[in-house]
Amino acid sequence: MMLDPAQLTRHLIDLQQKSVLVVGDVMLDRYVVGRVNRISPEAPIPVLSENHTSMTTGGAANVARNLAQLGCRVSLIGLAGMDNAGKELTRAIAEIPQILFTPILCPDRPTTVKTRYLSAGQQMLRVDREITDLPEADDSEKLFDQASLLMADCDILILSDYAKGCLSPALNKRLIAAAHQQNLQVIIDPKSTDFSDYRGADLLTPNLAELKQATGLTKDSLSAIEQAARDSLQASDIRQMLVTLSARGMMLVTPDSACHIPARPCEVFDVSGAGDTVIALLASGIITEFGLEPSAHLANLGASLVVAKSGTACLAPGELLAQHRGEAQALPLSKAVEQANKWRQQGLKVGFTNGCFDLLHAGHIHILKQAAGGCDKLIVAVNTDSSVKRLKGEERPIQPQEIRSAILANLPFVDAVILFEEDTPKEVIEALSPDFLTKGGDYQITDIVGADFVIAKGGEVRAIPLLEGHSTSRFLTSSSIQTD
Repeated sequence: MMLDPAQLTRHLIDLQQKSVLVVGDVMLDRYVVGRVNRISPEAPIPVLSENHTSMTTGGAANVARNLAQLGCRVSLIGLAGMDNAGKELTRAIAEIPQILFTPILCPDRPTTVKTRYLSAGQQMLRVDREITDLPEADDSEKLFDQASLLMADCDILILSDYAKGCLSPALNKRLIAAAHQQNLQVIIDPKSTDFSDYRGADLLTPNLAELKQATGLTKDSLSAIEQAARDSLQASDIRQMLVTLSARGMMLVTPDSACHIPARPCEVFDVSGAGDTVIALLASGIITEFGLEPSAHLANLGASLVVAKSGTACLAPGELLAQHRGEAQALPLSKAVEQANKWRQQGLKVGFTNGCFDLLHAGHIHILKQAAGGCDKLIVAVNTDSSVKRLKGEERPIQPQEIRSAILANLPFVDAVILFEEDTPKEVIEALSPDFLTKGGDYQITDIVGADFVIAKGGEVRAIPLLEGHSTSRFLTSSSIQTD
């Protein structure tokens, strides 16, 4: 099954501002990055010369980050210690837009920290600081009460179990029952070796090793995996299961059907957090009613993209759309002018906006929808690669102009796309003579390029407030290993 570009685009648009509740083991991922040039004289071990230390979100917090970067509003609940790591984790989450983090603070419990030591991009060692015992009864009760309160305003519940003690079988049972009372589906990334700990869940996402531990499966054939998954569904009263199979892809199993999804060819750099991306994309498809099988294919696509990144990473909508971007392309300026004149002859109001639109994200989608809402036909001018480099630096754009313009041209609320080389769109605006000019940001109308021309022609100019926290630069910062 191939993902349909138009359906994928519609799914990602419909996903914007949907509300998700994530409950589970939050953790801080710390990276110590350096270079190995010698072996220690004290023992036969490498000596890492540290260059920098960085940190980002991990566990359930990374699931939340994946969803927020796709455009969802996320409520995140987990246990955190009253320590420096807890403060660092809270700060890291605060840097991500659209996440409401309400931790249950435990004075006698450290915040879970995974510290990875890397040289030349490869992990040498991981050190975990954690307590995996179940929390005090009062803390579990606080977590349940907080989750129950937030369920009323959510579209789905995700339980992210990393076996760090947050989610007990009793708490799982209560959370699943409470969610179902609110008509919410529950999707779970499991770590328990007893899948009955998740009885009643709508979807489970174990990897093959976890399925083997839970079922006693010893064979690796697809038919054996399918049967073990189906038996487990029946035994644990779970509706569906997506088993991730690493290099063999994924298998979606329901009580009466199964679908094997082969892995996409990709360069595997770091598998950290890939499961978080999988469950986030699956949940996104459930929210928008994208369809279970298409959602599994989307999760498979997302996994292939995220393992090529460093650290616990996430994806922007533009990265997914770049793989399935449809057939529409940018127009030459002369064709766009001709089309704009035809629209005006039909009595239609022509709008215009411009930008780099590198790695299309929730902020871009917000601006474009707002711009389209003020006109009948929207034309978008996109900076060429050389123009972006002058504006943003030599490391940009991340996506070439052909991909950026094609993604925009296939959005349902964009009617034409053109590329422009100049530092400003002044000449393009004067050629198109739009009736409605918009620009995203905190601009004074007089500061918007082309505003004087459009107003003199009797048109309207508007500055659209940005969606707070969303930018390509900020996404790149929060999606990669951050240096101190």
